[in-house]
Parts: sequence; structure tokens; C-alpha cells
Amino acid sequence: MATKYHGKAGLVYMSTSGAGAPVLVGAIRAFTIDNTVDDVDTTEFGATNRTSVIGFPGSRGTLEGFWATDDTTLRQASQSPDGTNLAIYPSSNAMTKYFGGPAWVDMSIRSAVDAAVTTTGNWRARGNMINQL
Repeated sequence: MATKYHGKAGLVYMSTSGAGAPVLVGAIRAFTIDNTVDDVDTTEFGATNRTSVIGFPGSRGTLEGFWATDDTTLRQASQSPDGTNLAIYPSSNAMTKYFGGPAWVDMSIRSAVDAAVTTTGNWRARGNMINQL
């Protein structure tokens, strides 16, 4: 039977530049990895149904967390002209299982009267990603 893990042990590492070494990003509470593959329509005249070929995976995702004044990693990476190096681990209990590589990232902050100040990051591949999941 396959081992299952709770999401509480996830980790996100990110560098503040494209040449830097990734460090643990604080205050992250959730992430997504989307490797949806392009689907290119190849349907011809006279066909009885649609046909397609697949292209490249999209390699993009999101990061969600809380604004922490003592961790500026996400903000610095979002302002880097040469991107970031990203490593996402679904669980610190399975450190050989990860997804990452060179990426572009952006960041937004949300503040509301009835919630903690949160940050959101969107990342997308800027080179070949490594999928060891």
C-alpha cells in the first residue's frame, strides 16, 4: 500500500535571483503545481470526431501564505530580473520527492479588516523543470 502524507509538512524553497541558491520560504501555507499539457486540435474536414496531439506541460502554479516582515524571499524573487530557482516539496517526510527548477514568480498582498494579511505568488517555468514527484 502506498504511503500517504498530511499537507502540514509541505515546504517551498526559492532563491531571490536566478543565480542564487534556494532557501526555505517562511509563512507559506499552501501551493499548487499545474502541469496541464497543451492539447492542439488536428481535426480535418470530413472527420467524424475531433482529434488532437499533445504539446508541452505548462509548469505553473500558485503559492499562498501570510505576510511576514522578517521573510522577504518571495518579494525579492518577484522583483528579480533573472527569475528564481524554485523547489516544492509536498512533505518534509519525503524529501526525495519534489518539483522545481528555474521559474518566474510574481507576488500580491491582501489585507482585510477581518483576516490576516496574506500573500499570493504565481509562478511559471522559465526553463526545464525537474519532476521527482
